[in-house]
Parts: sequence; C-alpha cells; structure tokens
Amino acid sequence: MKYKLLILFSVIFALIALSGAASASSIYTEIPEASASGFSFTPSVPACVYENESFNVNLSIAHPGYHNYSIAAYFGAVNDTGLSPLFHYDKSANGVFSIAVTAPSECENIYGYINGYAIDNSTGHQVSYTSSITINVSRPIVLSATVQNSDPVPIYNITLTYTITHGTSSKILPPSHVAKINGNSVYKDNITVPVASVYKGKNTLTVTTNNPVITLKGKPSLVFYNGKAPNYDWVYYIAAVAVAFAIFLIVASGRRNTVRVPKWKRSKSSKKVQKAQKTK
Repeated sequence: MKYKLLILFSVIFALIALSGAASASSIYTEIPEASASGFSFTPSVPACVYENESFNVNLSIAHPGYHNYSIAAYFGAVNDTGLSPLFHYDKSANGVFSIAVTAPSECENIYGYINGYAIDNSTGHQVSYTSSITINVSRPIVLSATVQNSDPVPIYNITLTYTITHGTSSKILPPSHVAKINGNSVYKDNITVPVASVYKGKNTLTVTTNNPVITLKGKPSLVFYNGKAPNYDWVYYIAAVAVAFAIFLIVASGRRNTVRVPKWKRSKSSKKVQKAQKTK
C-alpha cells in the first residue's frame, strides 16, 4: 500500500511539473520574434531607479520608408509587486512613444521586451524589431538643500542643480524645478534618487541655482557618505596602547636601576649591628 501511494504521488508531481512547463512555455511564446530587416530602434531608459519610482521609457521607431507604427511592451521582475504596467500596447503616426512605468517595491532588476512594428512602404508588409532592456531598482536616498530669496519680491521658475563629486569623478543628478519662492523667505528643496546612482564612500554634494538672487543658506557644499562612514576609533586605541606601553617601560626601567641587597647580606649586616650594640 505504501509503495502504491508513493507511485501515485510521483505521478501527480510529474503532471504538475508538466503543466507548469506548458504554462511557462505559453508565456514566452506570446512575445513576438523580431524579423530580419533594416528596421530597428534603441529605447531610452534610466540605468537605475528607486523603489516605486515613476519614470518613462522613451523610444522613436520612425524610419524613412515606413509608416503605421505600433509597439507592444512587456515588463517583468522576480517580484513584480508594484510594477506597472506588465503589458503596454500603443499606436503612433510619427513613431514616437513614451511608456509611463512604475518600479516595483523591491530592490531587483526590471526586465523588458519592446516589440516595434511598422508597414514597409515598398512591399506593404509589416516588419518588426525587438529590443530588450534591463533597469536596476535600488533603495531611495534623499538629498536636500536650503535656499533663500533675499529679494522682497517672489522669484519664479527656479532650477536647482545637484552635483555629486567623488575624488576626480562627478555626476549631475536630475535637476529640481521650483515654481516659486516668496520674497525674503527660505525654501527647503528635496530630491530622491536611487542609491545606485550615488558613488560608494565619501561624496561632496554641491547645489547651484539658475538665478543669482536665490542663494544657498549655509555651506555651499556638504560631505556625506554612501554606506558606512569610516571608523577612526582604532587610532585612539593604538594611541592608548602606546601610552600604556611607554608607562610600563618607564616603570620597568626604574625598577632595574634600584640596587637590591641580597637577603643573606642583609641578614649578616643586621647581625653585625646587633653585636656592636651589645658591645657598647
């Protein structure tokens, strides 16, 4: 009986595995294959985004000699919670597309396949091309700056540019646009970027504005660490050990310089003193 149950469970597991393989196969066969033609394109995507960030995937598939453009995009991740859309279809007369995407709520990679279609003017046949993309999703990091308007009147359309410097390398982060800062007032600005876009270790953040009236309040730059800041406590530990060792050497040296009288000599001298006192 036991062997029969084992055989039954084995058959059931085999059927489940086959059904899973069949369903996985059907998922991948839904993605159209690219045709061999001169029709191609390269999507414009960010290299990295932060969790639940909203961003755009932009592409232009327009080519001379083609018309009636369309795209079918597929997006996925290991954990696609929060990822949107999973599928997107659109048509365009000029071949320019922009897909609004929301990143998943996990640190992972987004994988995408974008199929572009067009009609060849010379043959009237549809051509296609498939482009794959990978976008890293990391945790967010918030950078902030406090600026002030020293004029009594409001200032409009301010752009704040955040630049990060790491050694001899530097990068400009996406700018922050402020619609209005009131006269004689202070404004605190924040931008959120993926931690993967910031250098590891020590960084210097510098913020500039497009209007000389709007100035930074406080220091013009800020040093911060991406990751764990270095711990210099070991310097103090070594210094403490060195001082303790120096004190030990001094004490030991003092003990060596002290003349010690042997015990037998001390006892002999004591007897001589006692004998002299009795003679008196």
